[in-house]
Amino acid sequence: MKWFLRLPLLVRIPLLAAIMIFAVAMLVTQIAVFSLSKQYELLTERVGQVYLDGLSASVLPSYRQNDSEGIHRALRQSLDFYLGVVDRQLALVDRSAGIIAHVSGPNLGATTPPPGAIFQGPKGYVAESASASIWVWRELDERGVIAANLDISTFARERSALHFQLMLISALMSIVAALGGYIVIRRIQRPLKTLSEHLSHAVAFGPQKIQDAHIPSNDAEASKLMQAYNRMTMAVQDRERLSEQLAKQDQQALLGRIAATLAHEIRNPLTGMMTALQTIRMYGDDARSRREALDFIDRGIQSLKGVAEATLNAYRPSAPGPDLDSRDLHDVLLLVEPHAARRKVHVAQHIGLFSSLKLDAFKIRQIALNLLLNAIQTSPTGGTVTLEASCDGDAFILKVSDEGEGLPKHARSFLLADDAPRSDRSLGLEIIRRLARDLNGEIEVFSQEGGGSTIELVFSVLRDEAP
Repeated sequence: MKWFLRLPLLVRIPLLAAIMIFAVAMLVTQIAVFSLSKQYELLTERVGQVYLDGLSASVLPSYRQNDSEGIHRALRQSLDFYLGVVDRQLALVDRSAGIIAHVSGPNLGATTPPPGAIFQGPKGYVAESASASIWVWRELDERGVIAANLDISTFARERSALHFQLMLISALMSIVAALGGYIVIRRIQRPLKTLSEHLSHAVAFGPQKIQDAHIPSNDAEASKLMQAYNRMTMAVQDRERLSEQLAKQDQQALLGRIAATLAHEIRNPLTGMMTALQTIRMYGDDARSRREALDFIDRGIQSLKGVAEATLNAYRPSAPGPDLDSRDLHDVLLLVEPHAARRKVHVAQHIGLFSSLKLDAFKIRQIALNLLLNAIQTSPTGGTVTLEASCDGDAFILKVSDEGEGLPKHARSFLLADDAPRSDRSLGLEIIRRLARDLNGEIEVFSQEGGGSTIELVFSVLRDEAP
């Protein structure tokens, strides 16, 4: 049975239908042959009863006179004359006295006892397949029963030949009917075959539309099914084209975001470096001022490199930056001083002394820079922005506080839950969120009494030296 289940479904269905057609046809033939055999036996019994009618007329007078010799003579005469029906044995039975007369014909060497069923009914028949004969009997009067054993071998051969012919013809017709049913069902399944081939092709190479020439115009249901598949195919193809367009747009947006991030982050270090260059121009003769300005420019160049790398790291993984030092945060304060001066905002700091913290210095500088720039931007004229940094055991804590109107609800949601719409996201806040995630940092937002807010970031670190 496993071989049948391995066949394609479009082959199994018509093959199963053909097998059922053949089985039903053969079953009907067997029922017909069985019914014919029963009718043949009944017909033979009726012929035997007719034969017994004539025999009864010749035996009855002698039976009523108790003439045993006359009974035997009448039975012998009946055995000598036959046409069509060959009688093998004749018997006269009295229900009380038993067998009165029992004779056999020349084609039978000795008599055989009649069946016991002749004592149970007024008439009937019993077929004996071994001798190819049939016993028929009927009542002669109230007590007597006349019985005859008729040779039906010729009829049996004819019946067997007829049975064989019927079976042969039925088998041939059943095969033809099954083959015809298989072909018809396969033809009906042709639209399903086309659809199945297109589905298999869709799995391997993508969906393809069914050509109009392959859609049957005379089969409304199959036509609707294939047209529905075509509509689905067109929808999938449209969705794939739209996905490709969206992918291109996302790629372009990504490139734009990278460019905007770089422009946003590079502008601030450049401002500080320009301030250092002005210091050199004005106090270049002072060795100490010149050395401090050059060191600041050198750190600014490193900061620009770190900003570029940290920005790219937000979109692709790369090697981490150097360890964090407290001087990195002081450099960030120098970078934001020109911007704070233009906004007339005071920048305060509470930075503890620490060195060689196992944190990416470039990313921490970028986070602190964006926090300070956002705080300065939202603070009122004359306000104060405070940067706090400290180490508490194995945790590094970075806080930025302002005296503005407080962090907007959508910005707070974005920092804490990342569920704000894209259009409401600040580029600086997005950088803070992404870099904090990269460093496995935790963000908290607090509102201050009288206005303002504090953003706190906590990072787990391993320090080489105690602060």
